Amino acid sequence: MTIYNAILQILKKNKGSLLLGVIITFAVTFLYSSSSSADVSNLETAAAAIIDEDNSELSKALASYIEQRADVMKLENNQKSKDDALYFRQTDYILTIKKGFASKLSAGKIPMMEVQTRPDSFSKSLMDTYINNYLNTYLDFQKAADMETSELIKTTNKSLISNGKVVLNANHAKKQNRLVTARVFNLLAYGLFTSIFSGYAVINLAFNRPEIKHRNNCSPISKQKLSRRISIGMLGYSVTITLAFIIYMLIFTRSGFNAYTGYTLLNTAVFFIVMVSFSTFITSFIHNNEAIGGINNVFIMGSCFSGGIFVPASIMPAFVLKIGSFTPTYWFARTNELIAESAQLNADFQKDVLFNLMILLCFATAFFILNLAVLREKKIKSTLKMT
Repeated sequence: MTIYNAILQILKKNKGSLLLGVIITFAVTFLYSSSSSADVSNLETAAAAIIDEDNSELSKALASYIEQRADVMKLENNQKSKDDALYFRQTDYILTIKKGFASKLSAGKIPMMEVQTRPDSFSKSLMDTYINNYLNTYLDFQKAADMETSELIKTTNKSLISNGKVVLNANHAKKQNRLVTARVFNLLAYGLFTSIFSGYAVINLAFNRPEIKHRNNCSPISKQKLSRRISIGMLGYSVTITLAFIIYMLIFTRSGFNAYTGYTLLNTAVFFIVMVSFSTFITSFIHNNEAIGGINNVFIMGSCFSGGIFVPASIMPAFVLKIGSFTPTYWFARTNELIAESAQLNADFQKDVLFNLMILLCFATAFFILNLAVLREKKIKSTLKMT
């Protein structure tokens, strides 16, 4: 019990650094609170932005039609403003009406328009419907009657004056809830990972200090038994904090215990093995506190950015995702998103999930084998010194 008490005291002394990942995770989850209300069945308006480069009578008419049916915000015509507006959820849909819009439409062709949307937003389908409906109606009247542009616009607006109510399918709401759950559980790749790794690191540093190491060498407990008790203590800490994180995530997302939740928890359990094996291996090389922060900031946080945790993978460059695929974080997030997006948990779904979980287990096995090799090397060096 003395060893376990010592581990507990070490964790208490370093609670500031250990709670950093917890605090960041809790803060980010609250940013998702607005998305957790995906169980609504009615959609009244879409959030959009319109940039009119054509500045013609037709383009203004289309913009006016959209403004009557959506919440339209003003936006500067540059890529940074567009990306920021989508990232910070100021809008869901950005329509850029290019020059030549009116001339192509007058020629009986539907002009190409630049559209940028936020991932997983229903506004895209709604806005596309509005735009296509307006353009097709205008072209139908243009073919049927010989009228001036202003008359065609009035006739088109008159025929589309009626408004309807969009009702979302219940399956859409369920999918949105699963997507929110997936994003929240993805945060374990940072909060839980950094908490487990930091815990292993501070415990190893404490027991590997020269004065503590020499004192333990004189104790009646064998090195194997001491090492085993330290490992059990660190594993107990990891299991406890993992359960605390999972309980919080389930409560926050209001997830019931169903098949989707079961697969999510299975993915988390496999990722837990990866986190423990990684922490066990890497902490055997750490000799100072600065290295702990370095690993947390470079590898763990870096893999979260490249793996699609902090930034959605759907808007990230392909080369960044390829880099992220060499980290376990990428596969953990990919499995969570696969679970959320699957309407049916059929054989194909199970095959894809099993493939991702096997890759995670390969990472865990690699870290475990490397750790055994390091321990064997240290044992050989220790034996040579004694001889």
